[in-house]
Amino acid sequence: MSTRDEMPGLDELRETGERALRGLRGPLEEWLRERAVVDEEVGADGVVDALAASLGGLVALRPPAREPVVTRFSPEEVEALTGRVLPALARSTGSPEPEEVEADLRAVWYQFLAFLAETGRWSGPAGHLETCLLILGPEEVDLVQVLQEAAEGVGAEEEDAAVLGSFPVRVASAVLAHVGEGVAVPDDEELAPGDVAALLSALEREAPGPGAPHLEDVPWLRQVVLAMLDLELLDGEDETALAPGPEAGAWLGADPEARELRRELVGRFLLDDPATLDGGFSVAEAVLPTVLAAAVAGDPLDEAALTELVEEGADLGPAAAAAVGEVHERLADLASFGLVSDRAPWTVERGYWPALAAAVAAEEDAPGGLLGGEDEPLWFDSVADTLGLGDAQKQQIRDILGGR
Repeated sequence: MSTRDEMPGLDELRETGERALRGLRGPLEEWLRERAVVDEEVGADGVVDALAASLGGLVALRPPAREPVVTRFSPEEVEALTGRVLPALARSTGSPEPEEVEADLRAVWYQFLAFLAETGRWSGPAGHLETCLLILGPEEVDLVQVLQEAAEGVGAEEEDAAVLGSFPVRVASAVLAHVGEGVAVPDDEELAPGDVAALLSALEREAPGPGAPHLEDVPWLRQVVLAMLDLELLDGEDETALAPGPEAGAWLGADPEARELRRELVGRFLLDDPATLDGGFSVAEAVLPTVLAAAVAGDPLDEAALTELVEEGADLGPAAAAAVGEVHERLADLASFGLVSDRAPWTVERGYWPALAAAVAAEEDAPGGLLGGEDEPLWFDSVADTLGLGDAQKQQIRDILGGR
């Protein structure tokens, strides 16, 4: 690659890029109109104009050639594109926010490579395409790290003030108070219906229907009881009785061990979907870490962003509307328990951040694609949304990335 320091003028770069794109401009504009959501004020032709100028800059860095090839690029060229050409073009626009212009240009290039791949026009090695896409995409975000860094800024007093009065801790305290030295339980159940009714009364919660409520009829209570058994706040080894567990004596204390146990209880209550305690997939469970992490990061999701996250990110097709409803229902439940805001944009109190960070870290080895795991990079949807990619295009890029 050439090491020339002087970049030609913008008009010259655009003309060079236009010549290089001569055979591709028509198909690219048609592809953009059919497969992408492009800003009406910019239009497909405006996207291609922006591409032409930056492509001209990249061609200018190459050794002279009669017919520059624009259907394959090496990772080194794309590094030069992102490190030199796009920043220079962004500055030349005179925009007061050149970083945003540069981000838009990167998005245009990501879209161009998607076009080459989807239409079979990419002529370089598949490995080069994958690397170029990774270079053009934002850095992959470590969700666990983001949450843990935020949690570090929450003091013990602030955490305790929120957590000790939280709904799941109050429920657990009520369960332990009711259990006392121990209560008898029916076969194959964690609590007898009479005990469930007594707990609902103590917590000033209505029974789900007429008759004696069973624990499975009250998902949030069963969620807490099962977590308490797992955390050894309750002892259910005797199949005929339920008693306080070894951790029950000091779990409300101010020591780090007690605080960590409370974090686990509250974190699970925030993230786990009680509807799938016995198995099954939950869109809400997959999406909530991202929703709440956005709140922690200071960019809470509004209604439109949440809908977009579920509809586009989950790739559920006709089932997307029902999935959005499922997530809304779960957020409404958490809001009724006082754990998240009661309306969009969805936020979560700072005192709960350590519990949220602990819960996400505990599930780090098995998150779904929406959480940034191995199935799909966390940055994928934000990039795809910036580009206005549709479902078919997203799937194509997933295929390019080896199924990620």
